[in-house]
Amino acid sequence: MPEISVIVPVYKVEQFLDRCIDSIKKQSFLDFECILVDDGSPDNCGAICDKAAREDKRFKVIHKENGGLSSARNAALEIVEGNYISFVDSDDLLHPQMLEILLKQMKDTDSDIVSTGLNLFYEELPEERSMENLLFDILEQKDFIEHLYPYNFGRISVTACGKIYKREIFGKLRYPEGKIYEDLWVYLEVLLSCKRISVANTSLYYYYQNPASITKSNYLAHDRFGEFVVRYNYIEFFRKRGLQEQGDYAENDYLTFFMRNFYAVKLKYKDKEKELVPYIRILKKQVKSILKNSKICRMRKICTVIMLISPSMAYLLCKKTIPDCLILEMQ
Repeated sequence: MPEISVIVPVYKVEQFLDRCIDSIKKQSFLDFECILVDDGSPDNCGAICDKAAREDKRFKVIHKENGGLSSARNAALEIVEGNYISFVDSDDLLHPQMLEILLKQMKDTDSDIVSTGLNLFYEELPEERSMENLLFDILEQKDFIEHLYPYNFGRISVTACGKIYKREIFGKLRYPEGKIYEDLWVYLEVLLSCKRISVANTSLYYYYQNPASITKSNYLAHDRFGEFVVRYNYIEFFRKRGLQEQGDYAENDYLTFFMRNFYAVKLKYKDKEKELVPYIRILKKQVKSILKNSKICRMRKICTVIMLISPSMAYLLCKKTIPDCLILEMQ
């Protein structure tokens, strides 16, 4: 039985897949299985996966009809044999010692998750990080729940990648299929199943900024509206636990997300307006809370009120004062 199961969903990444597989093969830790899930990729990815399995017995391949990232991860979770699980996106890379370092920390501290940061890169491959000053913070559940906000979900990135998990975390847990930002949907459930998480101060996972990524494509072709629900759940999650500051940050995050999608629909995707109506009703109920929220700037509050009365006037105001609320409108 392998110690670690590495899960790699594969779809339309022919030009990147070999380098991803190579970075897994070059891991200093050898006792792993790598499950490559060919998610009905129409290019040469299936053949590349099969070649990797022929050349290295640690690699296994699942060929399946296209079902999306969550479906691919779930298919692999059904057959994992390792004591620990790690997810890798098929256009990303691993530091040669990532699995070794994270697993050692896992065992030394009895952590449920060991997480490393994401070293973002574009076309040029990233320089290999030195391990000379590598340190870990050890967070108990109260600590990492409180660390979720204000910045990028705190110290623990929301993405599934760049981590190793105890296998028990995914005993019954599966990713929601047919949704984007699938990691956001399971993030709280994953954290709440943990007692202790270790977080590295050095990024050992190299995260490729792919311009063809699903989150950068025509986002309303996917279930973006369902994301309103999960983001609103974060507000309720914190407030029910008396974590007012985190709840306020979550509400600010939700409001930014709402405004971006609101204007995208009003300006570019008018056929989606009916789907937006239920969430406008919810926002109207939130207005009092938004106006009292110290984490939401005065101009954003003003724009929220005007937006519900005159979207065109609020759009012009946002464009001048808080353009980050309009990023998705340009996609």
